[in-house]
Amino acid sequence: MADIETTKNHIIASSNNIAPPSQSKLPCSVGQILAIVLPIAALGLFTAIFVPIYVVNKKNDKKLKVIVLRSNDTSNQTEEYDEFEENITNLINATLTPKDGYDNILIFLGGINDIANKYFDFFKSNSTFVPKGTKIYSLSGPPRQMQFMIDYYNYADPVPGWFNIAANGSLMPVEHDFTEAKVSLNYVLDEIDRIKNYENIDYKNIYLSGFSQGGMMTNYILLNSRHQLGGYIVFSGSVFDHDFLENSVIYDMTSEQISKLKSKEDYHILAAHSFNDDAVFYPIAGPSYQTYYINYTDFKLLSFGAIRHVFREQPTHPYVKKWLKESMGK
Repeated sequence: MADIETTKNHIIASSNNIAPPSQSKLPCSVGQILAIVLPIAALGLFTAIFVPIYVVNKKNDKKLKVIVLRSNDTSNQTEEYDEFEENITNLINATLTPKDGYDNILIFLGGINDIANKYFDFFKSNSTFVPKGTKIYSLSGPPRQMQFMIDYYNYADPVPGWFNIAANGSLMPVEHDFTEAKVSLNYVLDEIDRIKNYENIDYKNIYLSGFSQGGMMTNYILLNSRHQLGGYIVFSGSVFDHDFLENSVIYDMTSEQISKLKSKEDYHILAAHSFNDDAVFYPIAGPSYQTYYINYTDFKLLSFGAIRHVFREQPTHPYVKKWLKESMGK
């Protein structure tokens, strides 16, 4: 999905017309006016660009906090970055190991048509959201035939993916059939256990992240995991679960559903999603988060503006790295 739907961002430049100066005599000089106006304008501009805006969305007396970020500037980052040893096992399994050692593991799940090492150049760059001293396991879904690629692109060959979907923006497996999603769920859970045992590391030092359909799988795994990991980071994803047949906001939950959600309240979860996502649409993805995570004590929905369905541009914001470093205790 990341390769197919990626579009270029457009910057729309606008110019302001400056009215000619008035001929009437002013009560104070132009210099005095500028001395008052310019600092106020500068403060307003700084606030608009660098200060997050907190928007509270009220539904059924419940609140979902959305952090809207206006700045994507990472030019002031001065910290050192890892040098990695890269190991590509196959199309769906690859690792980046810091040469100076590591304390934590990040398991990253790619989206549709994403091979395992697709984003390694990003992970190794100074723009990465991954803190220093973190080993990366990158997993992609096994090759699957995707119905939406047949319908929209007349492309029937299998591509890496976690489950079949019928259309762009779909939040559910085809015809509500969770068979493939459950197979992928068990595969990733087994991989988490294998990595934990191989690395001799605690589950609290393992973090799960994903983009697009990999982000959907990250949420699905969170709701069905055997263990509590250190944190979960979702980019351009949404939430679905086989215990809930719809992704619309759910208010009349069964006691079993409520119990399932309550058991995850203390999990560390960060979701990043663009208002202008042209593949997994925000008006559909947003309510899915409200359904599942509205009561979670450490869940944040990070929303961006003029960004399409593109992975690299979203996690570069300093807030993502700050959140992950705090979760890792670094």
